[in-house]
Amino acid sequence: MSINLPKRVISAFLLFFLASSPSIVTAEVHHQVSGLIQTGIVYSNSQSSFLNSGTGITRYDTSGLKWNQGVVQIESDFSAGFTSTVILNSYSDGDQKLGPSQAFVKYQPIRRSDLKYRIRLGMFYPELSVENTDIAWLSPDTYTQSAINSWFGEELRIFGIEASLFKSGRRQSSPWSWDAKLGAYKGNDPLGSVIAWRGFATHDRQSLFDERLEFAPYPSVISAEVINHPAWVEAFSELDSRVGAYLGVHISYLRQTQFKYYYYDNFADPNVVNSLRLYAWRTKFHSLALQHQLNKSMSIKAQLLGGSTLMGDNFVHVNYLAGFAQVTKKIGQNTKVTGRLDIFDVDERDDIPEDNNNSHGYAFTFTAKQQLSDSFTAGLEFHFNKNRAANRAQLNIRQGQIERHALLIGEFRF
Repeated sequence: MSINLPKRVISAFLLFFLASSPSIVTAEVHHQVSGLIQTGIVYSNSQSSFLNSGTGITRYDTSGLKWNQGVVQIESDFSAGFTSTVILNSYSDGDQKLGPSQAFVKYQPIRRSDLKYRIRLGMFYPELSVENTDIAWLSPDTYTQSAINSWFGEELRIFGIEASLFKSGRRQSSPWSWDAKLGAYKGNDPLGSVIAWRGFATHDRQSLFDERLEFAPYPSVISAEVINHPAWVEAFSELDSRVGAYLGVHISYLRQTQFKYYYYDNFADPNVVNSLRLYAWRTKFHSLALQHQLNKSMSIKAQLLGGSTLMGDNFVHVNYLAGFAQVTKKIGQNTKVTGRLDIFDVDERDDIPEDNNNSHGYAFTFTAKQQLSDSFTAGLEFHFNKNRAANRAQLNIRQGQIERHALLIGEFRF
């Protein structure tokens, strides 16, 4: 029997609750449905993508007309401070083409006190990104996301509860506001597998509930004489029955500057392995993020991530570091351009030299978006990614690669 069953049961119950809430809540319920469709033309010279069991770290490895993604977000407002959110995603690539990426209930009561609180319960992202702030945890500025938030979209999701205590400076006639968060969850035990073996990637595809995330069949990983692990991972699995936790602090100055700090630790037992040969990985990290509005037309965003992950009795042990800096400039009312620089590094610290997991790289992204109407936006993006992964040598692939793509995207919102 799969030990993922408790996670599946809890999440299925949550989805059932959200779908059936109008019938079990007697007060009037308000629903808001929004979403988007993105499609366009892609030019790519990249290696075979990890989504096709290759070693490339970008999403597209062929050129042509592509279905980028579709999103439906359903937000429901019940009585007494309860709201719910369900997000469904559609893709043309990956293991699953349609499914939920988030589903949660939020409780935030109305209080006269300056000190307020809220609670989230379900499947969701911690609010540690200043980049992915648009509908369905997308970036409003670029199509290809940073290495940090691409990884979060692949392997990180909370199946649990988050409590927030916050205070608005506006009510106190103060320019400062703060928000402190504490989360506890189960699942997400294999977090770290992908960046250890494949390295960081840059794209915009989020893993869906219960989806398998593929990577190349590295001999050192799949060989029974070395690691003996499949060439895929189910990132949201619960394997060791332990509870993970994270702590977050947001500090804001007016509407001009926001700073976020998070510490995440899944407290996994790295020696636990299930019948599919999936291991729990002890993964922890610090994340610092900054957003600052320089003036009415220009803003900057930056994030720095540092941590480690351990699997088995030092079978795989890496330290990782990634960061990005981004500038966005508005031109008139309907046009904006964004430039971003990414750096990323994975440094091996384990005892198995046959499984060399050192990787590093940097990337430049330039995106221009033109809003043509209330519903339609056209965008052009160029992405350059130079990266190196030592384990490509096992597959007789050159360790260092340059990957490039150009996107012409049409986006319709409803």
